[in-house]
Amino acid sequence: MKILLSVLIVFFSAYINAQPEQIYLFRHSEKLTDKDPHLSARGEIRAQQLHSLINTSKTVTLYSTHYNRTLETAAPLADHFKVKIATYDPSKLVALQQDILTKSGTVIIIGHSNTTVELAQLFNSVELEKMPESEFDRYFLLNKESQGYTLNDLKMGF
Repeated sequence: MKILLSVLIVFFSAYINAQPEQIYLFRHSEKLTDKDPHLSARGEIRAQQLHSLINTSKTVTLYSTHYNRTLETAAPLADHFKVKIATYDPSKLVALQQDILTKSGTVIIIGHSNTTVELAQLFNSVELEKMPESEFDRYFLLNKESQGYTLNDLKMGF
């Protein structure tokens, strides 16, 4: 019994210590119109500037959905931080949240107007205002605290 308890303590302490210190939640940048649209010229400029909002010297894990607009928003971040983009299914946000909680350092997620807000709510259990289809400059920063994550609902300065 003592051995089992020791193993469980080690397992769960590693899990707790692995949680990311910061989680950035971005919606993809401005897009063109199409079934699976690419970024517009304005969206490409915004995507190139996102790294300036991220204050980290820690390990970075980068997630994106598998759509042109999200992958194109994530690509400059992948280049800047020299990481690969892990794709996720936007219909499985609880599974994504569980995966994120196994990471350390800084996690960046590029999503959509509905899923970005929903994911922020999963981490912080607060009701947030929906993101209109025309809003591309809003993002969330979650900072690890002893009892979970504090949520910052922010606007980009560009």
